[in-house]
Formats: sequence, structure tokens, C-alpha cells
Amino acid sequence: MALNVNFKDFEDAIQYSTAVINHLDAIITRNPGDFPISTPRILTPEQLIQELTNTP
Repeated sequence: MALNVNFKDFEDAIQYSTAVINHLDAIITRNPGDFPISTPRILTPEQLIQELTNTP
């Protein structure tokens, strides 16, 4: 799958493919602009921490 997706960086393609195959909800990365997709969600570490700390 990683070989067939349109990503500039092959390592990002592997991360994306792994997330999709394993039905993950999000990918956490310091470089969200490297992921030209909307599903799964792409979050920065800061966004993840904010979501986790704002959960009741």
C-alpha cells in the first residue's frame, strides 16, 4: 500500500499505510503538512496533549 500512495516521503507513506491497515484514529506527527490526507486525522503532539487533557 505504501508504494501506491502519493506521498513525497516514503516513511510517511509507511506510517499512513500502517494507520489505515490497523484502523487507527489518528497519526501523531510534528510535520502534519507531510500528510496530504484527512483520514485518519493528523495531529501534532501538542494537539494530542490538548485533546487528552481537555477530555472530561
